[in-house]
Amino acid sequence: MARGRPRKTDPDAVLDTAMKAFWERGFEGTSMNDLSTMTGMAKPGLYANFGDKEAIYAKAMERYCSAYAGPMLEDLIRSDDSLDVAVRRFLDGVVSTATETMGPKGCFVANNLVECAGMPSSLEALGRYVDEQRQKALAMRFQSAVKKGELSADTDVKSLAEFYSGQALALAVMARAGAQWAVLYRFVDTAMTLLPVTELEEPDDGEPEDHIEWQAGS
Repeated sequence: MARGRPRKTDPDAVLDTAMKAFWERGFEGTSMNDLSTMTGMAKPGLYANFGDKEAIYAKAMERYCSAYAGPMLEDLIRSDDSLDVAVRRFLDGVVSTATETMGPKGCFVANNLVECAGMPSSLEALGRYVDEQRQKALAMRFQSAVKKGELSADTDVKSLAEFYSGQALALAVMARAGAQWAVLYRFVDTAMTLLPVTELEEPDDGEPEDHIEWQAGS
């Protein structure tokens, strides 16, 4: 009796599964045996199609950024809403992603940064690169707000971006530790009181001059 054709592997489905495994368990806590069991692929197939665990982790993080972090930051940069509305939506999005009932708690990137001391140097660098992209997006939005008059001309855009990037990381870590929504949203409320918005003087319809690239080296 002739054997049936081997089942085709859906690369997106495999990376989604790997992403959730690493997101929940971390790099050290996820083995190739785990990935094989969870994806339904034998280890030789994983190696042949996706590389070793380090390579799969890198691909999984890029997938996380494309599916979750990237859209939130593109909205932050390009939204026509006022600065306070856009920043609030960004922080609310962090809470929503970090507490997603059908997925792992926390943030893949934040978990990476916490765990990075025990990671290969390439993955540690990847996590820091993605963190820098978040700060870059915030700085771009704040710089645009300065041009529009939503922030004063003497605003330290870099420091403000670092601060709100830190708030996003803190929210993700708190969610990972089991903080309730009410606590997280109170945290967001407090963070928003520290955004030094001013009265909007003059609209500026210019498009952002830059965009975020999620693949290191792009």
